[in-house]
Amino acid sequence: MSVTRRTLAVLIGLFMFTGLLGGIPTQHTGDQAEAASTTTSAKQRIRAMKVALAQRGDPYRYGAAGPNAFDCSGLTSFSYKQVGRTIPRTTDQQKAGLRGIAQRDKARGDIIIFHNGGNAYHAGIYIGDNRIVHSSRSGTPVKVDRIWTSSYVVRRP
Repeated sequence: MSVTRRTLAVLIGLFMFTGLLGGIPTQHTGDQAEAASTTTSAKQRIRAMKVALAQRGDPYRYGAAGPNAFDCSGLTSFSYKQVGRTIPRTTDQQKAGLRGIAQRDKARGDIIIFHNGGNAYHAGIYIGDNRIVHSSRSGTPVKVDRIWTSSYVVRRP
C-alpha cells in the first residue's frame, strides 16, 4: 500500500471514529457553559409572564416570594422559577445582574425595574401595551397597571 493510500485510510478511520464519539471534542470555559444555561427563550419569558398574571389577587407582603403572597421582586423571581429559570431575588440584584434591554425593545416577559436616580425601588413583568403585572404595596393585591413613569430600566433574564 502506498504512503498516500495509508495516509488517506488513517484519516478516514480517524474521522469515522470521532464521528462515533460525537465529533471532535472542543474545550468550553465555565463562562460559555454558564451563559448557555442562563439564557431564557421568548417562550420561557411568555410563560413567566403568564405565571405572574395567574397570581393576580394574591396579597402583597414585604419579603414574600410566593406561592400565596408576594413583594414586587418576589413575584418576578417566583414567576421565572416556575419556568425553570432562577434569577436574582431583590430588585437591586435583578437590576445589576440581568441583561439590560433598551426601553424601545422591551418585550412581553421582560422585567421592568423602576428607579429614582440610581436606586431601584420597584419591579414588575411587562405584559405588552405599556402595562405590567406587579405586586406594589401592602393592602394592594397583585394586579395589572400601566407603566406610570419613564424612570425605568428593562431587564431580560
